[in-house]
Amino acid sequence: MKRMRYYIAVPIFLLAFLLQTTLLAKVSVFGVAPNLLLCFVIVFSFLYETYYGLVLGVIFGALLDVAVSWLFGVQTITFVLTYAIVYMFRGIFNHEKVLPDLLMAVIATPINSFFVWGIYRLAGSPVHVRYVLYTLPPLIVMHCILVALLHLIFVRSVIRHRRDRSFERRLYL
Repeated sequence: MKRMRYYIAVPIFLLAFLLQTTLLAKVSVFGVAPNLLLCFVIVFSFLYETYYGLVLGVIFGALLDVAVSWLFGVQTITFVLTYAIVYMFRGIFNHEKVLPDLLMAVIATPINSFFVWGIYRLAGSPVHVRYVLYTLPPLIVMHCILVALLHLIFVRSVIRHRRDRSFERRLYL
């Protein structure tokens, strides 16, 4: 497996952060905007054996909390939880397939939504759980589309071609 380098991963996360805080803050589909950084944490944690998903998720989660949140650490903790979930399942699934990555998006999106809602609710936010339940299906669909696209973009830099002399055949799920 090829390794992602920090000088490539950091600008990718920085661009995602800038898009998240500027363009996606103003644009919503069905009343919700996707969490682009969460999708990058899922894809980078699943595809790469390094800790880029965790380290960059913590850094840019903290920046996201500073930029748009009135509580510090909420997105950072959800990105760490997302990394932990993906890390648990990463060894079981084939990295070439997009379906396990989509499964991680389906699992991580409700965890992110309910965790953020729960922390804000404890801090005094008047948002009811019905709003989270109402926005969850379109958010899951958007995250699945984004994760599938990101997976298809970044899997080429991870998986070697079968004509490669160091390619080895394995039986995957």
